[in-house]
Amino acid sequence: MKKYMLLPIIFTIILTASGCSNNNSRNNISSSNNKNNYVTTKNVTNEEKALETSYRKPANLEEPSTEDAKNFNASIKNGSVIMVSRNNSNEVYNIYMLDKFIDAFSSGKPSYVRVIKVMIDNNGAYLVNKLDDYETDGKIIKDTSYDTYSNKNKFIPATPIYLPQIVKTGNGNLIRYAALESKDTPDYMGATIISFDKNCIKN
Repeated sequence: MKKYMLLPIIFTIILTASGCSNNNSRNNISSSNNKNNYVTTKNVTNEEKALETSYRKPANLEEPSTEDAKNFNASIKNGSVIMVSRNNSNEVYNIYMLDKFIDAFSSGKPSYVRVIKVMIDNNGAYLVNKLDDYETDGKIIKDTSYDTYSNKNKFIPATPIYLPQIVKTGNGNLIRYAALESKDTPDYMGATIISFDKNCIKN
């Protein structure tokens, strides 16, 4: 029991030390071509197969072009969640759209959200280093990750994965959104989608 009580405390200490930094735990366990870690590092479980089989793509979901992800203003306008990293600090935009997505899923309603992580280098170049599209039929969440490295002119989608839930957790000013790969996965063990300090939120 003590072991499980210590895990959230350790997690909080790690996030506190990182401040507004981007949690790269999901990226670190991804394969070199940016494919999603769920399908590249382990065998697909019976639960994951069942989620994929049961998923029904909703009609009339508004999904922006992947070309929009290359442009900050277009991404802000279409409601994408964006984390911009520059000069060792982060700025987070449209995070409320991820909250709306979670609320819709909890209410059994279809929804869509895009999450983009961007780095602006010393020359001012806008470099997309993470791009995920999440959609839900109200029961299951479909996550499509894109390879943003192999071809800078076209982001290549990986094989989608299917999730039972996305959760929002936090402690004080620290906020973390995570994807749970199983109904039995504890919130603190989910793969990080995005994490930041509240002070990073710009709109």
